[in-house]
Amino acid sequence: MAITKYPAKQNAAKVAANLGLSEGLIYLKGDILKERHDTDVELVFRQESNFYYLTGFVEHDAHVIYNLKTQKLTLLPYRLPDDHIMWMGMPPTEAELLAKYDVDEIVWSTDLVSAINNSGASTLYALRESDVPKDISLKANTDLLKEALINARLYKSAYEIEAMRKINHISSNAHVALMKAAKKCQSEVELDALFRYETARFGARAQAYEPIVGVGANAATLHYGRNSASFNGNHDQLCLVDAGAELGCYASDITRTFPLNGRYAGDAKTLYSIVLDMQKSVLSALKPGVQWEDMHRLAVKIAVEGLQKAGVLKAEFSVQEMLEKHVGSVFLPHGLGHSIGLDVHDVGGYPVGVQRIQEPGIRYLRMRRQLEAGFVVTVEPGIYFTKFILDEAKSNPETSKYINWDVIEQRFAKLGGVRIEDCVVITETGIDNLTIAPKEIAEIEAIMA
Repeated sequence: MAITKYPAKQNAAKVAANLGLSEGLIYLKGDILKERHDTDVELVFRQESNFYYLTGFVEHDAHVIYNLKTQKLTLLPYRLPDDHIMWMGMPPTEAELLAKYDVDEIVWSTDLVSAINNSGASTLYALRESDVPKDISLKANTDLLKEALINARLYKSAYEIEAMRKINHISSNAHVALMKAAKKCQSEVELDALFRYETARFGARAQAYEPIVGVGANAATLHYGRNSASFNGNHDQLCLVDAGAELGCYASDITRTFPLNGRYAGDAKTLYSIVLDMQKSVLSALKPGVQWEDMHRLAVKIAVEGLQKAGVLKAEFSVQEMLEKHVGSVFLPHGLGHSIGLDVHDVGGYPVGVQRIQEPGIRYLRMRRQLEAGFVVTVEPGIYFTKFILDEAKSNPETSKYINWDVIEQRFAKLGGVRIEDCVVITETGIDNLTIAPKEIAEIEAIMA
């Protein structure tokens, strides 16, 4: 039978199993409606991710409790004051809410304290002290729930994977629309606006993060967000688009880098091919049991090999020596990727007790885990010519000696950077790539022809 409701009770049961307790209440507070400073203009509301995970409920100022003993899930929506109805419209009835959401009971938020105190439980498990409602008679514990939620959200259910597939397809098609339009566009903002339109018209009105649209040297800024530069009539440059919408609170995160004129050529083609090799090498190696940090190191190795063949790195030094000296981090200064789900940088990157690797580049890895089936991760290698990083490397004799600076300054610096990013599910035997935006050179050139 097809699932018609967000499987909130299934998710609550996963969290409860991780807690391993026979009684008590799980309590989560939904996000509140906020207004712009010193005005009554409402900010765009987005539900708190943990709350959504246990409810599928997207409205503001709500609460949820899950009784560990009875396994009853109770949603407590905000009770709209009567004098607000003419502004906001009629609220749903209890019967309508029960029909729409996968919960056992609806209790209005005004009855929160009594619902908790009359539950028969001894302990309330919350995320933080500030969330615990006043005047409750239960003991409050804020030490256990966070890890239970993380270890539930990290393993995506079949429902979640299909939800993420849908938003990845919507966002992938938006990337294709940008490729088709690029020749006629004259600025980054046009492409930014087009991406938002192409996702919104298929129901994804929110972005999982602010889009990055960087042309030329702007692509060397990892989280470039101005998206305002004119092309100045010059379409002989690369455009990096890192953009993904969200749908039902589930995120996508996709990057493509394409030539504005529709043809990869010369050093731009060389650079793109190296990054594509980096991603393909990692994707072919992904499976349960693989250490994520090893995948990062694999990407760096392919980058160093490719940059040496391209003349950026000097031929007289071995790849192994340059890896040991962290030369690759000059060009790949960020981590390979991250967990993704209800948040674009999703929970569970670092298990309790696991520390970051304090080495250049890899120290920014957002996840350090052994991969397991059910994880959804991004794979986003890149190579960049970022001026302040290059200046720092050039001033360091231990790094500078490996690099052909004339080649960078005369040929590659103007390219900015290339990144290619997909969202993939780790399966029992390998991966399921949720991202369908084309990335082969011939495919992209055919779309842009």
